[in-house]
Amino acid sequence: MEDKNRKVIKSIVMVTQISISMMVPIFLCAALGVWLDRLFNTQVCFLVLVFIGIGASFRNLYILTKSFYSDDIKKEHDRLKYIQELKDYKDSHPGEAQEYTEIVKTKRYPENKGPARK
Repeated sequence: MEDKNRKVIKSIVMVTQISISMMVPIFLCAALGVWLDRLFNTQVCFLVLVFIGIGASFRNLYILTKSFYSDDIKKEHDRLKYIQELKDYKDSHPGEAQEYTEIVKTKRYPENKGPARK
């Protein structure tokens, strides 16, 4: 139960962090653009700086979400690598089909304890 609470809190913090890290660059660049436009009596600085702020906010979004999902991606990669190793083992030892199915049943997901796994 406590693990679920951590995931919920982590997700809420992530959403808050993403929204702040997306809004701040856009608003800061827009404010700087308005100030520069008034200072130099132009209308180009605002537009250029808003696009820079949007680019910076999407860069922040990419970096934050990449770090958030890196552990899950690594676990998935390790699981797929293990399954591929089992398939390679089966292909290299064709006479041991029964042993292969037992290995898959017992070692593929060792953390799952059920009535079939003793």
